[in-house]
Amino acid sequence: MVRGGDGGRRRPEESSVTVTVETDSLSVREATGGLKPLSEGDRAEIERTLEGKGLLHTAEHPTITFRSTHITGTPESFEITGDLTIKGRTHPVTVHGSGDPQGTLRGWASVTQSTWGIKPYSAFLGALKLSDEVRIEFEATGLEAAPGPG
Repeated sequence: MVRGGDGGRRRPEESSVTVTVETDSLSVREATGGLKPLSEGDRAEIERTLEGKGLLHTAEHPTITFRSTHITGTPESFEITGDLTIKGRTHPVTVHGSGDPQGTLRGWASVTQSTWGIKPYSAFLGALKLSDEVRIEFEATGLEAAPGPG
């Protein structure tokens, strides 16, 4: 049952979000602020390190999950606070996002890798490395709302 004068749309604060990401599906799209530009070889090496025993231990931890605990704002501009679980460790994170009339959601969150026991990637004697705090961005399309109560 949808309550309130919202024209039949569920209000953000009455919603919840659960996201599961397969760790071996992650990729590096962009890097800024380094001593040298990120090459395709660098990108491939980082992704190999993410997958194996290096950073995310994908065999032992095949998924990353996010479950909302609180949502504020509007469908066009929102914040979602929730619990992010990486490598079996859970900590709170706030996602900042926006939606458009076509149903595409875009957003970002900052994550400090060491909070989840991840040692930031480093190579070439430190000439190529990721900072401990990284910005994770997403774009989601074709989403379907789960049925509401009642």
